[in-house]
Amino acid sequence: RLKEFLRCAGVWNVEVVHMDSTIPPLNTRFDAILLDAPCTGTGTIAKNHELRWRIGPNDIMALQKLQLELLEAGIRLLRCGGRLLYTVCSVFVDEGEAVVAKILERWHGRVELIELREPYTSSKFLYGAMRAWPHKHGTIGFFYALLEKKC
Repeated sequence: RLKEFLRCAGVWNVEVVHMDSTIPPLNTRFDAILLDAPCTGTGTIAKNHELRWRIGPNDIMALQKLQLELLEAGIRLLRCGGRLLYTVCSVFVDEGEAVVAKILERWHGRVELIELREPYTSSKFLYGAMRAWPHKHGTIGFFYALLEKKC
């Protein structure tokens, strides 16, 4: 779907790569990575009502662990100065701001949060990251943050 979307948008200088983050490619580094991480999907609860009864604290913690692993792997794949957009369709801080804050702590000085100002709401829990809320923006709830690898 992403390839088709890019083609329709007239974008031709992008290579879409589907890969297993546990098996990094040899000697390959990327300028930009979009990481749409697996999450609880709570930002879609208005149209997926059953989520209320399917998600428990253990699910959130297991997903956060996976999100951290994927984000670490993504950062390792960036070139110096490369950027990674981390996004989840979750309204839980544990899957958005907390994940990015942990990465910023682990990679202190080597990864920087690039401040985003529009078009949604700045996160109250992590300055520079963004939140979209169904009741404010007429969309699903989601979180995103832009990270840049320093060298």
